[in-house]
Amino acid sequence: MFNISNINGLTDILLNNKIFAEYVHRTEVKNLHILTCGAVPPNPSEILSSKKMKDFINELREYYDYIFIDTPPIGVVTDAGIISTYSDGCVFVVGSKQCDVEIAKVSKQRLEDVGANIIGAVLNKFETEGNGYNYYNYYYQHESGRKGRNKKKAAAL
Repeated sequence: MFNISNINGLTDILLNNKIFAEYVHRTEVKNLHILTCGAVPPNPSEILSSKKMKDFINELREYYDYIFIDTPPIGVVTDAGIISTYSDGCVFVVGSKQCDVEIAKVSKQRLEDVGANIIGAVLNKFETEGNGYNYYNYYYQHESGRKGRNKKKAAAL
């Protein structure tokens, strides 16, 4: 999305004692900076649960008002569960028609089991066509006087 290389990043800072400012990317979006993960280490869960990682996040809090950490799905690896233990909150994201309901329930339970503060959920990739939401799409389009694919999707959610 931002055309940023993932070759260097967080792992370089944590494992090779590199300076954060050298690896953070400024974007065209005002006040949005991105730090990629860098090379995948042989033991990611050890690094993520380390004191060094926790200290790094606390140091970032001094420079940023909001820190968003994108993790792999909780059901695949333990990364999200580990990170959620020192995050202020997490957003549970589920892809429509991509995640079985039971797997979503188990994933949510895993986050609750580690004490994660789930502050919300996002259902993405939801298609309104044929799902009984057409009335609402029509209503919002009619009321706003504008039509458009993005407006329909936003109004349906």
